[in-house]
Amino acid sequence: MSGSVDIVNRALSKLGEAHIASLDDDVKTASLAASMYDNLRDAEISSHAWHFAKCRVMLPSLSEKPAFGWNFQYLLPADNLRVLEAGPWPQAVIDNLVGADSRSFTLEGRNVLTNHGPLLNLVYLRRVTDVAMYPPVFIEALASRLAVEMCESVTGSNTKRELAWNEYNSALTEARRINALGLPPQMIQDDSWMLARHA
Repeated sequence: MSGSVDIVNRALSKLGEAHIASLDDDVKTASLAASMYDNLRDAEISSHAWHFAKCRVMLPSLSEKPAFGWNFQYLLPADNLRVLEAGPWPQAVIDNLVGADSRSFTLEGRNVLTNHGPLLNLVYLRRVTDVAMYPPVFIEALASRLAVEMCESVTGSNTKRELAWNEYNSALTEARRINALGLPPQMIQDDSWMLARHA
């Protein structure tokens, strides 16, 4: 049984519905889950900086430069769901001085535009389809989200859908909390006010 089917069956259990053997099963719940699984998975991954989905690459600049405003542009990876950071490292702490343009990059279509080049360090959230990569708390949150989205079509009950939303919010909160526990302590960088005060 594939990992995605396990997640769908967890969602169906939450709704009190029978399990499926495959997303290709000739039943309403299977076709419904198959129609929304990929989009909901990607939406859940891109909604938060999950450790399992973080990826870093060094991109070469495209030969065609932006028409104006920026010096370089880079094509985003095909599996990109959300850009977290882009630029040179370490970044200067005075990047946000008053009066300066603190934007180090912008996104246009599938491209990153920046003045940093000709190589760009990129940290992003990638599309992860291998369920074995998901921590249990993310699986629970994704299954809960599937239950919410399938609830009305499967059960016809607004009450059950409201309960499913509450369960989803609880699962997501717990998943994000545990994800945050894996982060090292963050140093607070001096901002422009602190720099001016200590100058």
